[in-house]
Amino acid sequence: MQYQAVVRKFGPAEEVVGIERAELPPLARDKVRVRLLARSINPSDIITISGAYAGRSTLPFIPGFEAFGVVEECGEEVCGPSPGLRVLPVRSAGGWQEFKDTDPNWCLRVPDALSDFEAATSYVNPMTAWLMLHQKIGLKSGMSIAINAAASSIGSILIGMANAVGVEPIAIVRSEASLARLRGRLEAVIIDKAENDLAAGLAGRHGLDAVLDCVGGPRASVLADALKPGGLFLHYGLLSGESIPPAFWASHPDIAFSYCHLREWVHSEAIDDVQRAYSEVAAQIAAGVIATEVREVFPLERVGEALRAALPFRTGGKVLLA
Repeated sequence: MQYQAVVRKFGPAEEVVGIERAELPPLARDKVRVRLLARSINPSDIITISGAYAGRSTLPFIPGFEAFGVVEECGEEVCGPSPGLRVLPVRSAGGWQEFKDTDPNWCLRVPDALSDFEAATSYVNPMTAWLMLHQKIGLKSGMSIAINAAASSIGSILIGMANAVGVEPIAIVRSEASLARLRGRLEAVIIDKAENDLAAGLAGRHGLDAVLDCVGGPRASVLADALKPGGLFLHYGLLSGESIPPAFWASHPDIAFSYCHLREWVHSEAIDDVQRAYSEVAAQIAAGVIATEVREVFPLERVGEALRAALPFRTGGKVLLA
């Protein structure tokens, strides 16, 4: 028997995620069974539970895209992973349970240098940050970039990765409390509380190489105004709950716009390439270049309390199920 967090209807996560007990099925010959030890609660989980991606989620389902564990058992046809191997099973949800049966080819190897909690927060945000900075932007010393929601978990990772190559970003936050959580070397900090704060803070800055936006809404146009011709506007989240207005594209014909979704990249790449990227990220975590604050930890069977603690995501630090 095992505990599972199960979604049987789409809706607000605090209302529709239930905890159930279930029998472990026989292990398929070509799968590995991973005993999960720690799991993150991420915005992508909440969005999926809401039904926003209903076309690729079949009810009922077990949520959780980021979970760390050890291989417990291998099917008869499995070559490679062996019991005791520390892994992150990726490419599918199902992390909010005690055991996950999964494809051994999509278990990222986790180095011993990472703690269980570091491992459980080493995939979604760090890999997304790596993808944006190194694959999308081609970050190098001397570039000028701006990051909003800069005091968020992923914001601090972006700052750390940028600093590692000699780049000091412009950080945009919404409050003094967020300002107090900022870490790393920064070119400037803009506190964007009122309507015109962002425009005032960016005044005179019209040569940015890239903007990393996870907020959306009408402020996207203000950010784009600060890009140089051909500069990259990278959009990867919607914390404001407001879409970028349609007029954005017509008023900024000379910039390059791109979405960034880790899932699409992982599903299109060979596992060896994903593992190489993950190994780079894990090395930066082990070296203290980047880090994720863990705010609270709940046992899996108290997933409802954990969700209430995790939301809204503007509050600093990750909530884990462990």
